[in-house]
Amino acid sequence: MKRTQKSLAGIPCDTVALGLIYKRQFRELAGLRRHICSLLPLRRAQKIFEPGCGTGLLARELMALSNASYTGMDICETILPRGEAFLAGDAVRHPRAADLVVASFFFSCVADPVAWLRRVKRRLFPGGLFALFAEYDYEATAIRPDSGFKNTLLSGIRAAGMHTGHAARLDRYFREAGFVKLYGGVAENTTREPDEKFLCMHVDRLPDPLPQIEWRIVWGIWRNRI
Repeated sequence: MKRTQKSLAGIPCDTVALGLIYKRQFRELAGLRRHICSLLPLRRAQKIFEPGCGTGLLARELMALSNASYTGMDICETILPRGEAFLAGDAVRHPRAADLVVASFFFSCVADPVAWLRRVKRRLFPGGLFALFAEYDYEATAIRPDSGFKNTLLSGIRAAGMHTGHAARLDRYFREAGFVKLYGGVAENTTREPDEKFLCMHVDRLPDPLPQIEWRIVWGIWRNRI
């Protein structure tokens, strides 16, 4: 199996495969997402910014729960929904002003999270919030049985330009960037059959049979320290 071509950010950008992966992730994390939304002042939010908005699944849900103006940005232009709310661009270099920043599975695309969070903080209103709905802690992935496939998978993810160690260090990143943590934790994730589409983006050959993979997913809400 051959890997997909990379986008300018070094991230695989097979729009069909990505769309299916995003739908699967969105469906599996519905309960966690409802919990996080219950902790956010969505009715009081004025401007929401989402870096790495992808196909706009979270955007549509948030826009139904809030009257805030929403802006989503993604570097993979071909996957963006149509509409003025969705912009093609580099959200690492050009975050937008907001009082609520939301993100899912985005930190693995950021080379220097502290520098980026400081950039976000400068555009975030005083007392504004950053809500991370989900981030894979790739280094804590459990594979059973594992005959070296975890190392192969992590190597493939890194070769795609992604960073596998950020999730476990998020509290430190936010603290160093000047944020205060309000809520957070690790999502429960049961061992399940792996998503072959996701795996094929990062490895040339899959083991047969496929092992069971348990993903550790980190989430949190931080406030901009005034």
